[in-house]
Amino acid sequence: MPFTWLFPVRAVRLHGAWARLQGRNLLRLLRVFAGVRITTEGSIGPESCIVIMNHQSMVDIAIGFSIVPGHLALIPTRRRYAWGIPGVSVFVRLARLPLISQKRKNIRADLAMLAEAVERTRRGETSFFIFPEGHRTKDGSILPFMTRGLRLALTRIKRPVYCVVGDGMWKVRTLAEMMARVAGTDIRVRVIGPFDPPQQEADIPEFIQTIRERMTATLEDMRTNAR
Repeated sequence: MPFTWLFPVRAVRLHGAWARLQGRNLLRLLRVFAGVRITTEGSIGPESCIVIMNHQSMVDIAIGFSIVPGHLALIPTRRRYAWGIPGVSVFVRLARLPLISQKRKNIRADLAMLAEAVERTRRGETSFFIFPEGHRTKDGSILPFMTRGLRLALTRIKRPVYCVVGDGMWKVRTLAEMMARVAGTDIRVRVIGPFDPPQQEADIPEFIQTIRERMTATLEDMRTNAR
């Protein structure tokens, strides 16, 4: 907080560096104290971009922040996380992460928050990072995408699109499960892309479907090779 107050022009860069540091620190703690094995294939380029990841557990967020270089990853975040969580809530507000409720009655407000994040990425200030499934999977499979936020991003951001496929985390979906069962977990992450975003809005639905199919095929390949 003091640094962002003293150097407001560098605030976004400082927030990005802080998020990467905290993500990597959490993963380092899991490796050292819980014997968690984390392997990553591929990487995300240094440019501002759109990142799409499947959602298996709370560890996904640390992975997301840790692997996006050069820019703050704007990850849509539940509104309730903006208050009352030490070390997290203040950062969520300072970094202006898009706050959403995922309730039908608040769709307009959610889209307004996403639109602000999309605009920051369109200008090249940040990267837009989204879990389009919307919820953590219970069996590790990739759920159908909730496409409103992703369509909004692809309509307005003409920047590279990367996909991140993670596996091995679905057995530790919640904080309680992570505390009790994370030891010895084998986490595998693969980055695919970059892909060129569709130039015409009419092509976005097909692009989203193709992306989901690529991610599903990648997950199946990762599981096959892990046997």
